[in-house]
Amino acid sequence: MPKARCADIDTAWYEVGRSAAESDPPLVLVHGLGDDHRAWRKALPALALRHRVLLYDFRGHGGSSVGEADGTLSQLAADLVNLLDELEVERAHLCGFSLGGTIVMRTAIDHPERVARLLPVATSSRVGRSAADWYAARAELVRRQAPELRATLEEDTRAVYANAPEEFADGWLIRSQSTADPRGYGNACAAMAALNAQPLDPELTRIQAPTLIVCADRDQHCPPRAAEIIQAGIPGSRMELIEGAGHPIPVEKPEALARLILDFLAA
Repeated sequence: MPKARCADIDTAWYEVGRSAAESDPPLVLVHGLGDDHRAWRKALPALALRHRVLLYDFRGHGGSSVGEADGTLSQLAADLVNLLDELEVERAHLCGFSLGGTIVMRTAIDHPERVARLLPVATSSRVGRSAADWYAARAELVRRQAPELRATLEEDTRAVYANAPEEFADGWLIRSQSTADPRGYGNACAAMAALNAQPLDPELTRIQAPTLIVCADRDQHCPPRAAEIIQAGIPGSRMELIEGAGHPIPVEKPEALARLILDFLAA
């Protein structure tokens, strides 16, 4: 597994596929909370057929070290830009799932010149009080090294795959491996909890890249209303609804998602 030294962390990254032209920006896929690059395993073949695709494990997940984590979304976005710098990628299409969606939106706000096109998938620009408490509680389990953490993670994973229980086994395999050192998970939970007091909403107007927001009708974690809020905030953006999917769209509806991504990048 190749790793790039990015500031205070070693970032595990992967490359597949190729673009039609060397000058075409690559597509970077960013996974969600508790996952790693394998979250994109089902959508990847179609995407790699037409694009150079870069995947990575973000701070403290999978094969990437946790470093001096500060529990902020800004740091997670800076990590992505640091990786682009190390790989000598000037501009990229950024597609993020769930927490990965907030990371790519934060990146597009802070570093607009690095983003060619933006695709937040099953994500949100804010969290309510109850959701913030949920994230904070899990960050506290990590901080206390609580023995019930693994059982809580497994239960949470079952909830994520409630719409497609046949995907639970693979999803739990990835999550249990990616969070073997749970500090990165706790750090990411803290970053999400902070979206209650500091939502991205007021800053969405700063996003300059053409943007497609993808949501699912059965998503109980980031429902279509969350996508509508993002669309209202990003000038010129549009939204696509995938029917029949819960939260993990890249696993439940990979063909439909890949088709939307490819059509958007080809436009």
